[in-house]
Amino acid sequence: MWQSIHKGSASVEPAIRQFLPPCQLQCPINEDIQRTNVLISLLPDDLELARDGILQIGDYLYEKNPLFTVCGYVCGLCELECNYQAKGGAIRRRLLKRFISDTYTYHLNQKEEFNLVKHKENVSVVGGGPGGLMCAYDLSKRGYRVTIFEASDRLGGALWLIPQYRLPEKVLTSAIDNLIRIAGIDVKYNTRVGEGKLTLEKLGNEGYKAVFIAKGTPAPRILTFGREKVENQSLSGVMYGTTFLYEVSHGEIKPNYFRGKKVLVIGGGNVAFDVARSARRLGGETTILCLECEDKRSKDRIPADWEEIRGAWEEGIRILYSRGVSKIIGESERIKKIECPRCTSVFDTTGFNPQFDLSDTITAEGDILIVTVGQGPDKAALQADNLLDEKGSLALDPLTLQSLNKEWIFIGGDIRRIGFMADAMRDGLTAAESIERFLRGLDMKEGRKREYEAQDIPRRVHYLSEPEVMWIPPEKRMHFRLFERGFTLTEAIEEAQRCLTCGPCVSCKACLSIGIQESLCNVEVNKDRCCGCGICVSVCNYGSAQLKEVENKRISTTDMFKCKSCGMCVVACPSNARTLVGDPMEKKIEETYASL
Repeated sequence: MWQSIHKGSASVEPAIRQFLPPCQLQCPINEDIQRTNVLISLLPDDLELARDGILQIGDYLYEKNPLFTVCGYVCGLCELECNYQAKGGAIRRRLLKRFISDTYTYHLNQKEEFNLVKHKENVSVVGGGPGGLMCAYDLSKRGYRVTIFEASDRLGGALWLIPQYRLPEKVLTSAIDNLIRIAGIDVKYNTRVGEGKLTLEKLGNEGYKAVFIAKGTPAPRILTFGREKVENQSLSGVMYGTTFLYEVSHGEIKPNYFRGKKVLVIGGGNVAFDVARSARRLGGETTILCLECEDKRSKDRIPADWEEIRGAWEEGIRILYSRGVSKIIGESERIKKIECPRCTSVFDTTGFNPQFDLSDTITAEGDILIVTVGQGPDKAALQADNLLDEKGSLALDPLTLQSLNKEWIFIGGDIRRIGFMADAMRDGLTAAESIERFLRGLDMKEGRKREYEAQDIPRRVHYLSEPEVMWIPPEKRMHFRLFERGFTLTEAIEEAQRCLTCGPCVSCKACLSIGIQESLCNVEVNKDRCCGCGICVSVCNYGSAQLKEVENKRISTTDMFKCKSCGMCVVACPSNARTLVGDPMEKKIEETYASL
């Protein structure tokens, strides 16, 4: 069954509209989530028998996303738009990918290099984070000779800031090292572009015909109150979140480093919670203070994922909502305490514009203050390279990521817009497509904008509940080993079977890829027979069967971009006006009768 997983995987030509599962629309790189969920659901419930199928699913995922093994641990964006979320709980797609990852990671070291002919131009990628890696990977597959210039001693960028209790080091290093090896990409470590002798212009003079800049955002933002910088941020004990996580990942901060100390963390995003939970594991009595409120219905709600918030709460971290920092008070050149007025609102019609009630101010004492209010790009370097506009923003086309000042330069990732790992990966793929068009002299924008619409959840009487979160008890997870248990094979199959495969057949084709069907069926309507009773509309669970006025007569029609070819409308039609065209079973019946 698993011998032809790539069969029928060619993409469907874009129509005026195309319906997709909402999970796939939410995924920045548009991963075929429904299709691989179906493939997982069909695995045999025996690990030895299922192994080949798991690896073939992994190969299919790897073809488009060589970082999928990492995504299985840290990215669950697709779950935010799952149709099942309001019914029985979102399908746990991240854990399904992690299930595949846990087998595929060990397979990666044996995976053969792609048989690529590098017959096209030299292209450089500045920055080896997820955006740069995806761009290099895609360009290399297209036949370009790609070199990554990385300022540090290892690739991965901000992925190294993710604590190991969420993302094991062996998973990350395996994904990165094998991506470089399999795609045949050159890497120059400890090489900073834009400073000293190696400038962007010199890269052009050395034969690189295009450059993708994905340097990330290395500069932490300082703490401000209103428009003014909060004083005393140079006191001993004041740190910045990204610097702290970098030092933890490099082993520069030892276990029990914060034992007996009070740690204050400023910020309400996922990075702030990574910082707080890491500080807690290092022995600190930790408190998070954030501008945002706890109310999920408010526009000023805290932006961190609920799993991060729940994990912090379980691990004994105190969370103070709706609090800013107006003063840092020191003693003997060390942080002593901070003054925290209540934040009455975070956003207004102009955007981010926190407002405070100074009459409601509390004091929080601490030995360590870790500021985690975001980070930004090195604007001085961008200005020196003439990549900014008059307002100090990046001068680039948002669709193609091409610089408006230098047509051979493309810019993406966090340096363009702070986002999730998968957002940077999307920019890498977008830049690769743009570089291909630029170097081939093709139209930079033709066909780039596509219109998609999310498919509604199929109608059901009963919806199954999501499985419980499988976390180690809080008292046993004060370490940097994984705190979340992954799916077993049986659990993965059961969870994949819970998926309602909302998207239409034309966006999935899983049945074709493993040989269950030779082709997709179409539902045709005989207009002369149709009486317009609407029974087909009532039995269709996917909103595909519809009634329309045609030549002053009400007849039923089929929207094939929603249709699942399930045949419910065919068997329900009292006029026998509906038929499945191209039904493999019908063909087999005809062949059987012909042989009699």
